[in-house]
Amino acid sequence: MSLARERGALDHRLSLFDHASCLHALTPDAPLPNGGRPYPDDADHRGPRPGGGSFSVERARAALAAVLRAHFDGPGRSLDELHEDLRALDVPAWAIRPDVLDGLPWLATEPARETGVWLARHARDRRPALTGLCLLAGRAGPEDVPLVRTLGLLRCLGPVAVAVLEPIPGSAAALVWLAERSALLTLSRAIEAMCRAEDPVAVAWLLRHATDQDPTAGGHALRVAQAVRLADVLEEGETVDQAVLVAGRLLQAMAWEDFSALRDYDDACRALAAFAVRAAAVPPELDSLASAAALAEDLTSGHAACLPWRPGVREATLERLRRLLTSARAAEALAGAARSPDPVTRRRAAWARRAIAALPVVPRFPSWPAGDGGDRLAVHVVVPDPALPGRVETRPLVNGRPVVARAFRKGRPYEPEHLLGGLEATEEGREVRLAEAYCTEGCCGALYVTIVRDGDTVVWRGWRDPDSLAVELEPFRFAAGSYDEVVARAVDDHGWEWPARTVAREVRRSLREDPGLLAAWECEAGGTYAEADRRDEIQVVFWHPREPSSAGGDRPDDEPWVQLQWTVLIDDTDAGDQAARLVDWLRGNDPRPHARIVGGSPEFAERLGLPWPDWDDDYEE
Repeated sequence: MSLARERGALDHRLSLFDHASCLHALTPDAPLPNGGRPYPDDADHRGPRPGGGSFSVERARAALAAVLRAHFDGPGRSLDELHEDLRALDVPAWAIRPDVLDGLPWLATEPARETGVWLARHARDRRPALTGLCLLAGRAGPEDVPLVRTLGLLRCLGPVAVAVLEPIPGSAAALVWLAERSALLTLSRAIEAMCRAEDPVAVAWLLRHATDQDPTAGGHALRVAQAVRLADVLEEGETVDQAVLVAGRLLQAMAWEDFSALRDYDDACRALAAFAVRAAAVPPELDSLASAAALAEDLTSGHAACLPWRPGVREATLERLRRLLTSARAAEALAGAARSPDPVTRRRAAWARRAIAALPVVPRFPSWPAGDGGDRLAVHVVVPDPALPGRVETRPLVNGRPVVARAFRKGRPYEPEHLLGGLEATEEGREVRLAEAYCTEGCCGALYVTIVRDGDTVVWRGWRDPDSLAVELEPFRFAAGSYDEVVARAVDDHGWEWPARTVAREVRRSLREDPGLLAAWECEAGGTYAEADRRDEIQVVFWHPREPSSAGGDRPDDEPWVQLQWTVLIDDTDAGDQAARLVDWLRGNDPRPHARIVGGSPEFAERLGLPWPDWDDDYEE
């Protein structure tokens, strides 16, 4: 077998390494535009994914093993032939990763490593390029770093390139280099690898730059906090401003994760208390104030309130954050952000102002209710920072304690539209789902309570989680009059909404009241919503010709259907006017040409005369 730089039939196409090198020369200190797209092999990776939805990693392993066996066991087979065999594999690129090759007999041989280098350097297609990187995983040396990190600049190769770099001795600098030039998916993998490295180079970078591109630090905020010893850093006397900013973002991200990583962070109380001290000592800016506002709310109504605080420390931490947020310096910084030419900055400043104004008086946790002896209900509607992914939450508090956070850690409370109406108490009683696991109730459960009116009292009882033997919450008894007032006030309060959310609510109401708006176009309404981190748009979801389950038993199983999603841009003008114009537009215009298919099947779409979207055979971010 020859390991020379073979060319043959590959000369007609630029290698992925050369493609990445050329683009990198144009933007040496930044990520490649669009992750390096278009790639030289894009034409070969369009259309439905190989293997369809049933594709498995086991199938990828078997296919790769067969090709590699034929190459290494077949004397005289060229690298050009191996490249073409790998390129022709009926395997999606996302399934080619180092663990797929674990245990294959040829990996320990030197020809396997040399083959990996050749494929990584000369591959014109991502399948052989990924296979080359997989052959290098655990076998690459420092001399291979320039090749691997350059390939890692391409979005389709970045995560596997990180896996190759991580075990190379002294690779922390290469991981930093790649992280600073990568978009979210590769950046997330690099951050995770640096957290494991325990290298001073990696720790120093994480402490200053882990949240530069992604305030959630790639979903690894807890690992970053542990890797940099965040509480110790904040308690030290010489913490730099940038480290305080990163600390606030990490704590905020941990508080908003579905599982609330704060509850798993042993030093969470120390870190939160120290952040409140440090944040007051650095110049206020929008990012740090946003973190302070979000953490103050979580200390009041979220998982941070349920941490094992020493007596008085939670209250003192909240009071420090309140003084910072209501200071003249903070008001000046937010006023400046509100005048920014950047609409995202302006909207984030508006969110911070509202969040600060909505902060309640610092509650203490009494041993028993005061006054008439009944339990006391409060309802907080909490809107997440627009810079972070997340949904609006309805957080019930009883006697100052957050109910959902106390009893359920596997998901966030429901949005007001889906929960507040269910809190109304009736004599018949009803079971209400307050929260659901992030992965669905069928997987990890949900939090239920039965609400019933008993004369002049409203009772919350019968707590349950289908995924847990017991829910550690006692029954609550509220004075019915006060209870009804609290719930009615929460239902009527839309002051927390931003324009797009109001437009979505009004459009949703119009479609519910007048189904003919969509029926005229052979469509049926699904949902209309506005996401908290995409404040300039709403999503109108609908079915064509109708929802699969809506027809009952009289509908044939093979009757075609698709689900479509229409994105409508919203501005900061009057929300009611925008909603009215959108509804009027629907009376005379078919929304289907303006929407994209998000559900159904290629066969159904073809039968309905609609184009099925192309799927990139690639890592998606």
